[in-house]
Amino acid sequence: MEDLLSDIRITDVYINAPADTNPVHVVLDGEECASNVFLSQDDLDALVSRFRTISGRPFGEAIPVLELNLEAFGVRVSVIGDPLSASGLAYAFRKHSLSPWTLPKLINTGSISSFAAGLLSFLMDGQASVLVAGEVGAGKTSLLSAMLLEIPQKYRILTIEDTHELPIEKLQALGWKVQGMSSQSSVLKSGAEMSPETALRAALRLGNSALVMGEVRGSEVKVLYEAMQVGKAGNSVIGTVHGSSIENVYERIVNTLGVPPASFKATDALIICSGIRLEGSIKKIKRVSRIAEVTSAVIENPEPSDIFTDIMNYDASQDCLLPGKALEQGQSELIGKIARKWGISIDRALKSVELRTRIKEKIAIEGTKRPFLLEAEAVSQANNMFWLLSDSKKKSKPYENGYGNDSESGCGDDLEMLYRQWEIWFENFASKCGNKKIVI
Repeated sequence: MEDLLSDIRITDVYINAPADTNPVHVVLDGEECASNVFLSQDDLDALVSRFRTISGRPFGEAIPVLELNLEAFGVRVSVIGDPLSASGLAYAFRKHSLSPWTLPKLINTGSISSFAAGLLSFLMDGQASVLVAGEVGAGKTSLLSAMLLEIPQKYRILTIEDTHELPIEKLQALGWKVQGMSSQSSVLKSGAEMSPETALRAALRLGNSALVMGEVRGSEVKVLYEAMQVGKAGNSVIGTVHGSSIENVYERIVNTLGVPPASFKATDALIICSGIRLEGSIKKIKRVSRIAEVTSAVIENPEPSDIFTDIMNYDASQDCLLPGKALEQGQSELIGKIARKWGISIDRALKSVELRTRIKEKIAIEGTKRPFLLEAEAVSQANNMFWLLSDSKKKSKPYENGYGNDSESGCGDDLEMLYRQWEIWFENFASKCGNKKIVI
């Protein structure tokens, strides 16, 4: 098992009951296949005994479910036993990257386009409240981890997770002010652990911070939207939720979990991650398939189609995420909202998205030749330099709007100069680091 979990090509390992007649299944390079490994009942008993000790959680007939993290392998483990699994113990191992995902890395895997990366960077910097949705294994947590690197380091981040998947320690080592909080498992209701609702209420009393929910799934969602509405959550609220489409997410949060439609509008944007089977292929590839904003229009008894406006949509024929009409025509309410908050025109806000797009694209292209540039260490330094140069330019040109010359020509020249300064720094940074490991 340790050999399988140490293989960087393997993302999932499954052991189906009864284990002595079922081979261990693995997902290798995105393809699920049967291995030549068989485990005995004694092997499975030994594993669950170790996992029970590591987690400190009970497991037996009364509580036939066990969930835990194996930090050394970056693996989330789920175990079920009798009477839930009458044929014996069954296991599922899901690996998350030991190195945090970054937007340039996701560009190079094809999950997002360069423009989508620039847009997500702008939304995170603009303190937008965003939900990342998708089915199991669609890449929600990977995208969320990459988006956290786009929050300026001056902001504090609070995370709430029942099973730790976000790279909290790595972000802390890179200079982010992150406080992690643990909540009760959604499956295992251990009395010794705080419910997600209690953990969320505690987080709201820990000061002004960006709030990250590892997964929104139950009664805590009402507290979450209450916080978003009254502004108690701080800079922004970001979370993941299960749902294969925008309509499914809306139906679940509003109709199943009981959040009023007016409260749901505290969400700024919804991102859908999907497993795409191009041309009917058996292999699934992970893609961001849709980015939509929530409109501010007041509609009585709205349908999901009434309150969402597409910002970007996935085109399977081109295998690419493309801008929607609202974005192309400069009519995005969300970008306008951030522009007003920053005291700039929507034209300048769109040019800021384009600037970030060029930066992410530059990192992604150079990263194909120097892979270390795609890693969190390099991307965090590139982001920090961008913020540093942006702030220095604002201070050097203190115009009335607080963001430099906002005329059409001045806006373009100003941001072009900013990109050139960043590009010079980045090329020097890349050449100095070479293929050496970056030391924090």
